[in-house]
Formats: sequence, C-alpha cells, structure tokens
Amino acid sequence: MNKIPLDKRVWPGVVLLGLLMIVQLFLAIPFATPILMVLFFAHLLFFRDLEPQALHEEGLLSPADGKVVEISEIFEDKFLHEQAVRIRIFLSIFNVHVTRSPFSGIVKYQQYVRGKFLNALRKMSFEHNESNWIGIENHERRVLIRQMSGAIARRIYSDVVVGQVVGRGEKLGMICYGSGVEMFVAKRFFEPSIQVGQHVSVGATLLGQWIREA
Repeated sequence: MNKIPLDKRVWPGVVLLGLLMIVQLFLAIPFATPILMVLFFAHLLFFRDLEPQALHEEGLLSPADGKVVEISEIFEDKFLHEQAVRIRIFLSIFNVHVTRSPFSGIVKYQQYVRGKFLNALRKMSFEHNESNWIGIENHERRVLIRQMSGAIARRIYSDVVVGQVVGRGEKLGMICYGSGVEMFVAKRFFEPSIQVGQHVSVGATLLGQWIREA
C-alpha cells in the first residue's frame, strides 16, 4: 500500500504549480490565485494511484479506469498472432491514469510506437496515436495491453521490462492526461462480461472470464 496514493510523476507539476503560487503572492494578479489552486488540486487528483482492493473472483481485471467504447473481434498480429477479443477503454482527465496488469504472468513483449496525438474519443485515434504495447504471458494464456496517448496526453510511462514477473492488478505504468487503453486476449480463451458504455475501474472490474484451461 502506498503511503501517499499518488504516482511518482506527480512531483514536477506540484513543484511548478507551487512555485507559481509563491510568485503570485508577490505579483497579486487578479483571479490568478484561485485558478492556480484549482489547477494544483486537479493535478493531484489526476495522479491518483490507489491500490485496488483484492478481487479473488477468477477472470481478467480491467487494465484501465474509464469507459468501454468498443468490444470487437480482430486478428491480432503483434503478440497473440490469432483471432482476439479487443476491448477499448477511453480515459477522460477525471479518470485514474495508472495502468495495471489484468492477470499474473511474465512480460514477454514491449514496443513503443511513435504516432499522432488525436482526441482519444475519435475512433481513428486508436489506429494512429502514439502507443506503448505490453504483452503478458502465463503458459498458453496471453494478453496484449496498449497504452495510448490522447490530444492532451504526451507522455506514456512503462514501469515494467521484458522478462519481469507481474502479479494480477500490479502496476504496469501510467499515461498522462486524457488517453485510451486497449486489451487484446485470444478469443478461444476468453468470454467478455462487460458492455459498451460501461464504466470500469482499473484493477477492480472483471472484463470477462477464461473459458478453457491453459
């Protein structure tokens, strides 16, 4: 459990906004102080990193906090190399932006892909935006997670490396500001239990169940 439930990337913004508030004490620009205070607390809110409650029920956990905008089937050729269920989640600036592992396994694949910074609400953003891909494997079961930038998000952080063992619900990284996350899992192993439009909580909501043993 974190002593301070904030991601470590919070501190540069805290220092900058803190310095601006100190300067404002001398400049006394009208309305600047309340605006800076709102930005300061909004910044802290954005970088929340609360440990999810232990969920003992079997199934894949949501890797992100946000709204499910698409559930579809696709042939995934980066890591799974087979027909997969794809779940797309949109993260607004009000959501927690920490990414967590949906199940326990070993990080077997990671690739950072440069791209655009389109609004994550646009369908094209999932095809063209800058992304970080993380593939996790546990015997035959494999899942691919995509951290995606948005129009405001310009930083994607990965806290894992290839070969690292990750636990179910363990932190994978963070995306700064509005963004999107995709999860790909082999169709032959997985049955989704969520619906488009549903809000999911990172590391706490079950996205579906394994339908066969690995």
